Amino acid sequence: DTTARLNFMHAVAQAWDAGKLFHIALNDQEPGRYDQDFRFGAYNPKSAFALVRFLEGVGYDGPRHFDAHAYRTSDPADVQAFATGCIRTYLILAEKAKQFAADAEVQALISEMVETDRRADLPDAARSGPYSAARVAAIRAHDYDASSLGQRGRPYERLDQLTTEILLGVR
Repeated sequence: DTTARLNFMHAVAQAWDAGKLFHIALNDQEPGRYDQDFRFGAYNPKSAFALVRFLEGVGYDGPRHFDAHAYRTSDPADVQAFATGCIRTYLILAEKAKQFAADAEVQALISEMVETDRRADLPDAARSGPYSAARVAAIRAHDYDASSLGQRGRPYERLDQLTTEILLGVR
């Protein structure tokens, strides 16, 4: 998905929502590049965090496999360090996901966004729930007030900064 510049997180969430996430292959790479198979979390730790947070949050208990490889110049000890690093990064990010979930300021921002959506002029189908053709039809049929939706405001930058601080270990 990332090779084709698609959002891997969305694909995983869709598979989970459809009851079809039986296995996940974890690695990292620069979007739009060939299948680089970098060590998990090596290129984009924030994306890796979002994925781990999702998997841990939904209670995914299926296999996690690291579809990645050490550099071709690595010796056996470096290959072992590579494998250990993939696992260690996942476990660190799982702990960071717990910290994120327990952070009062983070949760207050998320609650604020959810409450803003509740007050917005959105059809129930647009708020939450699994994908369905009926939900898509309801969303498309709704007459949205673009002006009021544009004025809702979102504290995304503050939430992103808090996420960064959690990942960098300063929070």
